[in-house]
Amino acid sequence: MKYFVGSAVLTILFVIGLIAYQQGAFSKEKIAYDDEQVGLDDQIIINFSHVVAENTPKGMAAKKFAELVEEKSGGRIMVKVYPDGMLYSDYDELEALLDNEVQMIAPTTSKMTERLPSWQVLDLPFVIETNEQLKAVLTGELSGKLLEELSKLHIKGLTFWSNGFKQISSNQPIIRAEDFKGKQIRTMGSDIIKEQYRKLNAEPIPLNFDDVYYEIQNQLIDAQENTISNIYSKKFYTMENHITLSNHGIMAYAVMMNENFWNSLTEEDQQIIIESLEEMQEWQFELAERINGEFLEKLYKEPNVEIIQLNEQNKKQWMQSVSPLYEYFNQKVNGTYFNLLLQDIDKVEDF
Repeated sequence: MKYFVGSAVLTILFVIGLIAYQQGAFSKEKIAYDDEQVGLDDQIIINFSHVVAENTPKGMAAKKFAELVEEKSGGRIMVKVYPDGMLYSDYDELEALLDNEVQMIAPTTSKMTERLPSWQVLDLPFVIETNEQLKAVLTGELSGKLLEELSKLHIKGLTFWSNGFKQISSNQPIIRAEDFKGKQIRTMGSDIIKEQYRKLNAEPIPLNFDDVYYEIQNQLIDAQENTISNIYSKKFYTMENHITLSNHGIMAYAVMMNENFWNSLTEEDQQIIIESLEEMQEWQFELAERINGEFLEKLYKEPNVEIIQLNEQNKKQWMQSVSPLYEYFNQKVNGTYFNLLLQDIDKVEDF
């Protein structure tokens, strides 16, 4: 009986071996990759996370950047874009970058002010007044200094993108400075922004971008500041249907990469990334202006939305209320950056 079982096992093993040999299982020749597999081992993946919609200036810029990098690298470098907080929220995307869970993010400059207080220079209200000035600031000497500061956090600063100017959406009209009194205003965490609303006798409520819709929907805030593209794409206007066109501040994004990941790239690959960003920079500024303009036109057509244009008299009231912030920043935070900001703006006026 044992002899029979042993013979049967040997026979089965012999048959399996013969079939495997015929099918080339033990062949020394390597199985060829198909065309789609060639070079996959050498492919570089850059995960780019952001928290806004794909049809906004940042969302469209991230997509354009990914296309340029893929084209310039011949598909060897792939930028995978994850919009709308798909991977990480507004609250935790910076930590994800520092941990190299993602390799690129582009947060608002205001989000960086807790770790880099000097970045509050871009939050000073009513200083930058035109798109030309905004472009000059985001590409001028000040912007270079700000990007260099990111190295303190082991982050590689690459460039700045624009989303234009901030406006006010509210559940009641806000026109005069006194209209802010007692209102709860959603802001980002920047001390300068919070103090701006305190000067207007409002209560700033720092909230992450992902939480704004819920807070408005449940009437936990009275108003919020944002760009038209964000107000429209996130449908804030469906609940806060009074929009004051104040242009009181700017919204810019700092495009950045994990420093260790950046250093792991060859000089050639680093240059591809830099060239892609440089090539699209003018396009990005024009895009931000155009998209905000197009979305504003759509808001004008919404029957339940009131668009309020801030006139010069009311603007002066706002400016007078917040004017102490300029001296505070100049004396207490970073006077050098404040002067650089004014110099970059003056270059536009001189031109």
